[in-house]
Amino acid sequence: MQFTCRPYFFNKWATPLLFLPASALFLFSKPATAQSNPPVQQYAHRLFLNPAFTGLLSDYSVTAGHRSQWTGIEDGFSTQWLSGEYRFQKNKNAVGATILNDRSIGVGYSRIQVGATYAYHTKLRQNLDLSAGVQVGYGFLRPGYGSLMFEDQLGGNGQVQQPTAEPLTQERSSYLTLATGFLLFTDQFWAGASVQQLNNPSVGESSGNTVSPLLQVHTGYRFYARNYFDQNSFKEISFTPTVSYMQQSGYKRVDGAMYMVVTPFTIGLSHSYLPTFKNNAPASTISGIAGVTHKGLKLGYGYRHSLSGNAISIGPTHEISLSFEKVDYLQIFKRLGADKNYNRIACPAF
Repeated sequence: MQFTCRPYFFNKWATPLLFLPASALFLFSKPATAQSNPPVQQYAHRLFLNPAFTGLLSDYSVTAGHRSQWTGIEDGFSTQWLSGEYRFQKNKNAVGATILNDRSIGVGYSRIQVGATYAYHTKLRQNLDLSAGVQVGYGFLRPGYGSLMFEDQLGGNGQVQQPTAEPLTQERSSYLTLATGFLLFTDQFWAGASVQQLNNPSVGESSGNTVSPLLQVHTGYRFYARNYFDQNSFKEISFTPTVSYMQQSGYKRVDGAMYMVVTPFTIGLSHSYLPTFKNNAPASTISGIAGVTHKGLKLGYGYRHSLSGNAISIGPTHEISLSFEKVDYLQIFKRLGADKNYNRIACPAF
């Protein structure tokens, strides 16, 4: 995850080069005043959102994504995702794999995390299913200090005039992270929750360098204006409002979105609200999503822009996703009884 530090360097010497490295430096530190920045297309990268999503939208799929964040700053952050999932046809199990690469070239910060997911699906009632999932991940983190300035480096005129006395070490660390989650869903509704960093992973030699658990709650409902099954494909005109909530330690985020699908096109609009502390004004962002699907291929684009009047302009976020999936709609919509061993969740694809 990427974090946006808010109160650290807001003074008359503040520059974007101060703002960006500070975020990287305090990425996993408890004292950092930060807020996580999830994908714009969170359901395109749903295995990172909740391991219980594994195998719920397709028989198998592969998804890749790229996000450029803080594009108003030279050498801002970028993130790449890669995930795959497979549903076993003869039982209720599904497995998946994830790779995340998070970095800033200018600062020198980088993080690579690989993970494996497992989910178990079962039917509670005729139109109510449960999925429970777990994830095990292993990551490598290298902090970066490029262009970072400290108060003891600044003279009375605001010019940098001496090296900092701060003990900066280029320690590299590895960590193990655990996650779990569940989903309840029907053919139109879903609700679930997940906890990431369940084991408070340690990411450095200092005793304070641990990551707090991250709680995420998500729900939504798909309203169909028209839908029908034709030639092993599903066509629809639908509207899907979604709500998600995120909390890590004392930091919170609420997202509300509306998706419209007119096969094969999807468009969406979302708003994020980030409450802050004491005298700091709350932050908010607005995002737009557009996607197209053709014979199992999905291409999506997301755009996020801050609505807050911060003194430092960090620029918008751009995100693109590409996936391929195999779905047997005949098994979902036509077969009955023992042959119909699962329902497909109604969450958005982007």
